[in-house]
Amino acid sequence: MLLSTAPITETDRTILLALSRYHYLTAAQASRLLYPTLFDDNRYMQRRIKKLVDAQYILRLRALPAPRYGQAPHVFTLHQRGRQYLQALGVSIQPYFRPSEERQAAENNPFMFHRLAAVDVLIAADSLCRDFAVTCPRLLPERDLRHHPIRVDIATGQATRKVAVIPDGWFQLTVSNRPTVSIALELDRATEDQKAWRQKVAGYAIWAEGPYREAFETDNLTIAVVAPTPQRRNQLLIWTRAELAKQERSSLAEIFLVTDASPLGMRPARFFFDRLWYSPHQSEPLGLLDPPETRLREVFYHAP
Repeated sequence: MLLSTAPITETDRTILLALSRYHYLTAAQASRLLYPTLFDDNRYMQRRIKKLVDAQYILRLRALPAPRYGQAPHVFTLHQRGRQYLQALGVSIQPYFRPSEERQAAENNPFMFHRLAAVDVLIAADSLCRDFAVTCPRLLPERDLRHHPIRVDIATGQATRKVAVIPDGWFQLTVSNRPTVSIALELDRATEDQKAWRQKVAGYAIWAEGPYREAFETDNLTIAVVAPTPQRRNQLLIWTRAELAKQERSSLAEIFLVTDASPLGMRPARFFFDRLWYSPHQSEPLGLLDPPETRLREVFYHAP
């Protein structure tokens, strides 16, 4: 029987909810998020997604370039029927949707790689909540943030220009009963030169001091920068420190943390808790979060 005439199962609903949360996922990402202990090369998730694609609940976008080994992964997003199904459940879904524009976005490989790499970090944040006394009360991927950009005025010589500050993701994590930590994600792929990076730092500094607090309804911020190599990490730290000094905002150095660690190469607990993050104003590495005292026995997934 075709899925289009069959009821949506609990597993189907969980996959659709995950897509509404992140907007874009590969089968590998969905499997890592929902079935972290299922080591089957994503075959189960591929079968589940294929049924939802055939029934037009999920839209299959263009495949990414093929890796050295294996097949090229496809990127998936919600199709119209999936969006309507979730809206009927009371899930907030952005009303504007055109499949042609989704496919066009997928064809921009560097842009999509960047988005998916940011999603890897967001998945790690959600996955951290499965095994530890950690909750994720709010999570916004880049696509949501882009719909409501915050613009700041940056001085350039004798003039000023407005710049939109749009992190690659923003989320909050609460460890045990401690104060909630708000994290803006900046994923660096070593494609920006010093001038571009320093303008980004200037924008973040003005953003953090002014409109950020009101827009996000929080009084704290950590800007977590994920770099591809230790050399790039160190370079970003130098440029960040220099720009903050130029802007006379060196006191904001403590909100910037930079790592070259990848959430794909380690468990989420290590990525967030271990001393893998560097600040522009001190040489010793830090943890992005202080670990909780206990580990949870129950495994759960925070749906949107």
